[in-house]
Amino acid sequence: MNANNVNMPQMGQSAAEGTIVKWHKNVGDAIEIDEMLVEVESDKITIEVGSPYAGTLASCIDVGEIVPVGDVIATIATEAESHDAATPSAPSDGNAKEGAKPHAGADGAQVLVSTADMPQGIEIPMLPETTSDWLSPAVMRFALLNDITSHDLKEINGTGRKGRITKQDILAFIAERGKSPKPRPATTPLTAAEPIDDVEVVPMTTIRRTIADHMVQSIHTSPHVTMVHAVDMTRVVELRNRIKERFLEKYGVKMTYTAVMLHATARVLPEFPTMNGSVSGTNILRYSRVNVGCAVSLSDESLVVPVVRDANRKTFPEIAQDLDRLIKVSRSKALTREDIEGGTFTISNFGAFGSLMGTPIINQPQVAILGIGAVFQAPVVVDNAVAIRDTTYLNLSFDHRVIDGAMGGRFLNRIQLWIENINEETLDITDLANEA
Repeated sequence: MNANNVNMPQMGQSAAEGTIVKWHKNVGDAIEIDEMLVEVESDKITIEVGSPYAGTLASCIDVGEIVPVGDVIATIATEAESHDAATPSAPSDGNAKEGAKPHAGADGAQVLVSTADMPQGIEIPMLPETTSDWLSPAVMRFALLNDITSHDLKEINGTGRKGRITKQDILAFIAERGKSPKPRPATTPLTAAEPIDDVEVVPMTTIRRTIADHMVQSIHTSPHVTMVHAVDMTRVVELRNRIKERFLEKYGVKMTYTAVMLHATARVLPEFPTMNGSVSGTNILRYSRVNVGCAVSLSDESLVVPVVRDANRKTFPEIAQDLDRLIKVSRSKALTREDIEGGTFTISNFGAFGSLMGTPIINQPQVAILGIGAVFQAPVVVDNAVAIRDTTYLNLSFDHRVIDGAMGGRFLNRIQLWIENINEETLDITDLANEA
């Protein structure tokens, strides 16, 4: 009889591995389907994993072990199997044995979005077969380190479960084209005339390596174009200064520029369905749900992107409260999978650090990201006269495969119009105006 494997689950789009925190069962203990089995942790979240099988815990790896997403962390024997009949297999590429039912997301993140991971309500055309393009984070990292391009991946026939590409498939491809699988060096050799001795070597953290891989993969996947619009923020600044104390008292959170921009973006996105989508092969997937992610910096100089779900259907106070909660749980490392999954568009407020402009990198598999610069005072010509106005720059990076400059410009213009004509009514806070 075959043992049933329990795999390390996927914990967010960019998490490549997880750490075993606590086992709720000991080897030899009986367990039911969905009964709590283990707690696992990434750099972003901690989740509890239920058992996908009923039987006896035959084996498990040690607490504290770091395991790639999709690899075996335990085996569960049926009643007919002995406790020592199964042992964890060597790290695999996320391929479950035939007939196994791994935990949701056990195969890892995907280079292209699949129908199983799409938000509800997507307009789905007839899709080509894309299962051969699926990669686990570990395999994606291996491909990047060996200079395997997206074009190369299309030529590889996956031998894994449901046609997934495995590390062995990539090794075979490299061998066939006459290359040895030598990863790129982690650092560039020093070429100075004189040796440099006072160099501190600081290994990347797990989350920093994951972010690096995700950013490189995004650049390799999408041809990036960035457009910049100057936006008059004077009305936003005046409105915020006038009502921020009443807003805090009534809703329990601060009125921030990030929340205002997220609200504006969410209201405009339904008018530009391609902006709120992704690419699958030669098809564009348009999402009817508007789930806006917001990049949040952490104390260890990394970042996460929690998601405000159905943002276009929420009032501004609801968005401000959601965003405040997500930022707090992000910085306390208490995010859940639901907090970081399902994003359809992303904003990044690098203006919080004083930056005026930037070229944000798209959060795959999305097709656009909006960067927000700092709010500053500048001389502006208004009605043929020079006036001092509060100003910011909106920086939109988009995937030029599916979005052209005309659409990018119209999208930015629409947000600019919304911001420059803001009032209590557009922010759903007329009650505060009445209290003034």
